[in-house]
Amino acid sequence: MEDRRPPQDMTVLREKAMLAVQSIFDRWSLISKDTAYEGFETYVMTQSTILDASLGPPPSLTSAPGSGVPSPAVLASSTCSLLIDKHFGNLNGVMHGGAYGVVFDMLTTIALGPLSRPGFWEFLGGVTRTLNISYLKACPLNTTVVVHAHVYHIGRSMALIKGWMTSEDGKVVYATCDHHKVAVPTPKAHLTYHVAWDTQWKAKPDQTQEPASSKL
Repeated sequence: MEDRRPPQDMTVLREKAMLAVQSIFDRWSLISKDTAYEGFETYVMTQSTILDASLGPPPSLTSAPGSGVPSPAVLASSTCSLLIDKHFGNLNGVMHGGAYGVVFDMLTTIALGPLSRPGFWEFLGGVTRTLNISYLKACPLNTTVVVHAHVYHIGRSMALIKGWMTSEDGKVVYATCDHHKVAVPTPKAHLTYHVAWDTQWKAKPDQTQEPASSKL
């Protein structure tokens, strides 16, 4: 499907989406430093690099007719890279199956950022109900992977995000996932740490409204 949005509109939306995703990392960093937190997801949240984000389908989908991906259904997206080093390894010198879970959990949840607003899927968007992972190919250690996350549904209480972990050139798909989330209130203490995305609600929040079709 051809994207008919003016280029300047797409640029503005991409900047907003990137800001939303970056702000999730920024708030996590502020909280973890202030509380001396060193949890299971620390490596992912400190070593990942944001490559892209979108509100609506990413340009790579809208410009690739016949790709097989229903691009109009993608409400938001994020793309990050991460070096898979010894933190995630097993004795066979490849990425441990359990490590895929924490990577997918964190790097698909951030795709909800561009759709968030006060009281609606705020910081780190609820909790995981199910995270279904399909392991397709072993990922050798010291490989940089790219995690693509597409939000296909977001409502008042439920969200669905699909993820793909690929090689940097996109020629190898190491794993895919379906991530179902349930909305829960963000701890009030976490929201006292202010980030750049918070300022959007004092300006123009019109691009981050809940889809009209969402009823859950």
